[in-house]
Amino acid sequence: MKETEKIIHDFTERLKQTEEYKLYVKKRSRVQEYPGLREEINEFRRRNYMLQKSEGELFDEIDAFEREYEEFRANPVVEEYLQAELAVCRMMQEIYAEIAEAVDLDLWQVQT
Repeated sequence: MKETEKIIHDFTERLKQTEEYKLYVKKRSRVQEYPGLREEINEFRRRNYMLQKSEGELFDEIDAFEREYEEFRANPVVEEYLQAELAVCRMMQEIYAEIAEAVDLDLWQVQT
């Protein structure tokens, strides 16, 4: 195993021991107990992503989206899962930012 592969393996194993990840796995398992719920969550995520990716004035679209999914998000299984997922995503963002800051590649010096 290459040195970087070992470092990555060790690091990911440690990440799996964090409270954020353990909670996410627990909430993900709970979602799996409900047939079709995973697909509904994926559709919610897909539509949310497309809305966020859109350009222009989106106040009305966002408002309509939130109203449409209000009852869905009121489901504790859904909401707890999405919150746990968000916590893991934020943790990953922090990790990426720390790595980018720590590894000086002088990318800002590149000129075309």
